[in-house]
Amino acid sequence: MRKMILIVTVIWINYGLLSACSTSKAKVFGTDMPSMKTIHDNKFHKTNDVKLEKPGRLASEKEEKVQGEFMWLPNPTLSMYVFKHLTPAGHPVPGYSTFFRLYTQNHIAAPGEQGGWE
Repeated sequence: MRKMILIVTVIWINYGLLSACSTSKAKVFGTDMPSMKTIHDNKFHKTNDVKLEKPGRLASEKEEKVQGEFMWLPNPTLSMYVFKHLTPAGHPVPGYSTFFRLYTQNHIAAPGEQGGWE
């Protein structure tokens, strides 16, 4: 009797799992769902394919003066050629070029410091 109950339970669980996988999309989500385009347009208030313009920001004279005082210091890009060679395990590696920045971070000069860098 226990074996029969176990078999019926396993069949019932398998049938339930298989029938869940065969459910149609319309039953799960319904047929009145908006399209992704409609959702996107509603989110970003875009209608009739009119592109929204990013509002501009006018910098004041004081902000422009501050921007002019601070300059980015140069961070040159170095190139390096690695000649063809063999790895310690004896595998060949073809020659290649690689590029990297001299400094890991870009730096900003303090006011009056950028004189000789340009």
